Amino acid sequence: MTTSLRRFQLRERTAAAHAMVDAAIGDFTSLDNYRRYLTSLYRFRAPLEADLSADWSAVLGRWRPAAVADELRLDMIDLGVELPALERRGTPIGACDLLGTLYVLEGSSLGAQLLYKRARELGLSANYGARHLARQCARLKDWRAFLDILEADGQFDIEAATLASLSTFAAAASAFGARA
Repeated sequence: MTTSLRRFQLRERTAAAHAMVDAAIGDFTSLDNYRRYLTSLYRFRAPLEADLSADWSAVLGRWRPAAVADELRLDMIDLGVELPALERRGTPIGACDLLGTLYVLEGSSLGAQLLYKRARELGLSANYGARHLARQCARLKDWRAFLDILEADGQFDIEAATLASLSTFAAAASAFGARA
């Protein structure tokens, strides 16, 4: 497994924001709770993924981040959830902003493991209602590849990456209705 000093620095600097998002997501023990989760996650991820669609090959090489908005849309259709209006966030302006944002998005594949288990307990699957979670669970090796990119960036600025990570966590917390 890849070890990244930068990963641990970002984890330490964003721990409180991460905990707030985790608490806002909470447990979805019913389909109604899960539907609210889908709506909130779509409100957060879809505009951000659209903003990240620029060509970042100079930073990322051939590796690409996970985009799950399409699967989220299908999951919402499965469960009769209306697509919410979206607000654009704005494209990251530099490599460290991008890496800080991706630290949050790609790191969510780790939490998806637990969420997917909960979704399956509700009768959902990779083919119905939980496609986005199944896709994230299948990307653990991509998380490790991202950590290699994070560690290799020669112009890395931990402050800029931290601000981008905190901003991304704040957008997630807002989408899930968290209160500081």
